[in-house]
Amino acid sequence: MKKTRRNLILKARQKGISKVIDADQLLDCIKKATNAVVISHEIKATGRLFDAVRYYIDNMEIKPALSIDSSHEMKFPKRGSSYFIGTAGQRAFGRGDTIDRAHLSEAAYYQNLDKILGGISEAAEYGQIDIETTANGRERFYDLWKKAKEGKSPYTRIFIPWFIDNEYSADSLTEEEKRGLSVSVQKLFSIPENEFELTKEERFLMQKAERDFGVKLAIGQIKWRRYKIWDKADMFFQEYPEDDVSCFLQSGRSVFKGITTDETKRIPLDDFENWGTEEKRKKLMNKTLYAGVDCAEGTKDGDAHVFAVINVNRITGKSAVIYEYHSNEPIDVFWSKIKSVIIDKKTGEPKFEINLGIEKNGVGVAHVKQAQRFGINHKAFNTGPENRPIMITELEEAYRKGNLIETYPEAEDEARNMIYNTNNKAEAQKGKHDDRIMARAIAWQMRQQPVPKVTW
Repeated sequence: MKKTRRNLILKARQKGISKVIDADQLLDCIKKATNAVVISHEIKATGRLFDAVRYYIDNMEIKPALSIDSSHEMKFPKRGSSYFIGTAGQRAFGRGDTIDRAHLSEAAYYQNLDKILGGISEAAEYGQIDIETTANGRERFYDLWKKAKEGKSPYTRIFIPWFIDNEYSADSLTEEEKRGLSVSVQKLFSIPENEFELTKEERFLMQKAERDFGVKLAIGQIKWRRYKIWDKADMFFQEYPEDDVSCFLQSGRSVFKGITTDETKRIPLDDFENWGTEEKRKKLMNKTLYAGVDCAEGTKDGDAHVFAVINVNRITGKSAVIYEYHSNEPIDVFWSKIKSVIIDKKTGEPKFEINLGIEKNGVGVAHVKQAQRFGINHKAFNTGPENRPIMITELEEAYRKGNLIETYPEAEDEARNMIYNTNNKAEAQKGKHDDRIMARAIAWQMRQQPVPKVTW
């Protein structure tokens, strides 16, 4: 992804991204009239950024003239440029300022990101803003990233995983550095490549890295990863992200401990709608479909309706989410779409056998009536307080054990937003949703119903 005038950069720690951005801003200050600012989350970090800029200047063959050279500001009289370095909360920016380049470093750690960003956005209306950080829970930066991911933001997302280069690898360590580690780690690092046994998760990561980033992970990188997970546990995925979902760790008591994902098992809508054909039916051999609908009112800013389908292989018993329809449409419009997926337009008969459960609580009554109106076979399912804890617990177990493979990052994101509150009730964090998760929980409960008869 190429940078634009507004960038959100989610990165692994110590990748030198901050220094690259600051060097680029310094060059702008030297070449043309530029007002640049770099802000960090703490005084020490700010000082390190300043030291890096100072190092660049000191090592130039032709040094730029400075009329002001203080601990927090430089002025370049030849171009009329200025470079301000500060700490979050130290200074407010607003309409009276004009900023051409702004760098917000480790922004996820700001206590007042909204206030700082509000001022910077006004001051740099026509300038460039680079916000870079490692993840830090699911707070304000997470919300900014999610909006950008949904296409509802002026910011461009740039994700930099730890494996983008060979820096983090057992092969990059010197023998002296290795000797300083535990005997167990030294044994791990000494295993010959042809004898090193990869776990299923590690094999999947290698496939994902090559597919999504064009990176072929070396065994030395996998060894380093295994060692760092021993050292940091779940914090590894925050500081050394592998995707832009799992790195945003939950700050409360997480409901979902582990989720196996594989987007390749998802079936696109245009393919799914054609499953009524004989050719597509053959692909369903030894598989059984279950679905769940989480119901909503159908308002623009409210919760969403979600229709989720899981595919169960009868031989292995393993399941995967193969299709999802998520919308805020009026209830009748939503069900007309679901009908087009399930019912053959010409014959009026179901395209395939499917066990469908529909939430019947609250507005679910209206959804059940629409399903009846369209002749869609279903079971009205109670998701009240007596059933919900069981549903969530069993879905968590299915995800964690790999019995259910998730294929939608948005659903994984919702799952990671769920925490246990002070009353030990599983719920989505304030301002977050659980529509996708509840649809899957219903589908998973339907899986425990008698296997439907499948005809070919």
